[in-house]
Amino acid sequence: MSPKTRAIQFLVCDENAYTRKLVADVLAGAGFEKVQIANDGVELLTLTAEFQPRIVITSSRIPAISGLDFTRMIRAGYGVVNRATSIIVMTDTPTQKFLDASREAGVDEMLVRPFNGAALLSRVEACLLRPRRFVESVAYVGPCRRRRMLEDYGGPMRRFTDPLEEHDKPLWEAESNRALVRRCLTRISELAADLTPNDRRKLREVYAAVKDTEQLADDVRDQFMGDAARSLSRYIAAIGGSGAVDQDVLTTHIDAMQKLCVLGAEHQDAREELVRGLVKVVDKRLGRAAPKPGGAPPTRAA
Repeated sequence: MSPKTRAIQFLVCDENAYTRKLVADVLAGAGFEKVQIANDGVELLTLTAEFQPRIVITSSRIPAISGLDFTRMIRAGYGVVNRATSIIVMTDTPTQKFLDASREAGVDEMLVRPFNGAALLSRVEACLLRPRRFVESVAYVGPCRRRRMLEDYGGPMRRFTDPLEEHDKPLWEAESNRALVRRCLTRISELAADLTPNDRRKLREVYAAVKDTEQLADDVRDQFMGDAARSLSRYIAAIGGSGAVDQDVLTTHIDAMQKLCVLGAEHQDAREELVRGLVKVVDKRLGRAAPKPGGAPPTRAA
């Protein structure tokens, strides 16, 4: 256990002493040395402000304030507490209604009781090693909610520490995950179709949709799709101040990303070539020279 890991600060809240001890013991057994305990909602809020934990593990039902109300307060901005603080909520009633409410509140991970140490550490691991992009918008503040829909939790690669199995089908090739990416691309296409010159507000919506696609591609481990989205977001970020976006660049990226959705792992060379072409398109539009192997970084053209 590294010094950095030992220094990670936790705050655990539950009215049941046995649950508090179980969580604290599991964390201690994993090498986490800084664990504070809260008995109710009032103490939870007080210690969160004083202790500034990296991860809060709380029950959904605690005296004075619920776990979801606590999450909403943190996401809304409670005192000097970091709004992106990771929050794991324990519950006995994982109904669909409750799960939906948890996601809307901005919970990072759910833990259903009864649970064992491995289940708890897998949630902690997700917060530390696979943190979701933090979203701040008018309608929602909290971790990106897309990962909950991925087929990433029932197979042999569920745990970060599990060995990789070369014969397993890539996560991004699961049809449900491809469907999610296609949905993102449809959103980008619809926004791009309505984009008019110098419409910075609409352009920001396009950019947000592209970043969502990038995050989703990274979550399903589709490097080429993620690189394609990064190419487009790089272009928009570079010229977005003026709002003068070249529709050809948008169309080229959207068409290429749709092709990436169709091509499988056996077409790796073709997928790589598509992304390489997108990078060249953006470099040309931005007036940058293409990098040479072993050469200096690209520079602005005179």
